[in-house]
Amino acid sequence: MTETKLRALRSIEIATHCVPDLNACVPVYRDLLGFQLVDDGRLPESLATAWATPNMAGMSYALLQPASGAEVYLRFIETGHAGGYWPPVTQGWIATEMLCTDPDAVAEKLRGDDAESAFTRIGGPADLYPSPKSARALQMAGPAGELMYFTRILRGGSRFGLHGAKSFVDRPFIMVVGGLSMAEIEQFYGDVLGLSIFKQEPFLIRQMSRVLGLPSETAYPISIARIPGRGFLLELEELPPDIERRTVPDGQLPEGLAMVSFTSAPLPELNLDYRAAPRAIDLPPYDGRTVAIIEGPAGEWLELID
Repeated sequence: MTETKLRALRSIEIATHCVPDLNACVPVYRDLLGFQLVDDGRLPESLATAWATPNMAGMSYALLQPASGAEVYLRFIETGHAGGYWPPVTQGWIATEMLCTDPDAVAEKLRGDDAESAFTRIGGPADLYPSPKSARALQMAGPAGELMYFTRILRGGSRFGLHGAKSFVDRPFIMVVGGLSMAEIEQFYGDVLGLSIFKQEPFLIRQMSRVLGLPSETAYPISIARIPGRGFLLELEELPPDIERRTVPDGQLPEGLAMVSFTSAPLPELNLDYRAAPRAIDLPPYDGRTVAIIEGPAGEWLELID
């Protein structure tokens, strides 16, 4: 892709998960975590065309909004595929991190009988660093194996100026992406998409090391890409060299956490390689806005919403 000096990404709007069964996911997020079903149906051909995924047309989907009313959504699409989740670890979009008021209370709620088979604890709740105002996070695998983080941010507790949750479980605010080369990932999100990249630091991700069979003290290079404003971040992770790319079924989105949608700078002003010509979509939450798809260096798909 040709570099652009524009800040291409403005905010996170949708985290899209391809799942085997909508009925295993939607009731859990609605009844246990307070999300509201705001749209469902079958994917129209117009959207499948915009994504250059002809075999997605007609698949059932559900769009969920947090109880806070924030216009940042979870979208589940029923593809029937069970792969691409946690484990195994694959390159691409890895996790959706959502704000919450109390990760310990979330853990307790998801431990109940109704959630026993729906969520599996991966790690936490635990403070992320030694400070009275530390962010505190819980990592869970959801009903389709989707890796979800639930994070509490106290007032003044974020060095990035992020604000805390407005409902028990609130909006996605950080998306995690992993690839084999931090240099390539930083170049894409920094130079190509114009985000501010913070200096990378080694970080222990014990749950990943456990899945990969590596020592618990294995350190992973991590960087933060800051989306303009104080609402959203991307976490960039460098994975061990033997981690494979996510499977992409023919004519479909990648499996698992398939795609992240961002509001963007005007698409005609971005000199990017789109999978298909930008196209206006009437479906919520697009409401007539134009969308286009690009791919990142780890095979991750980004939907840009003009």
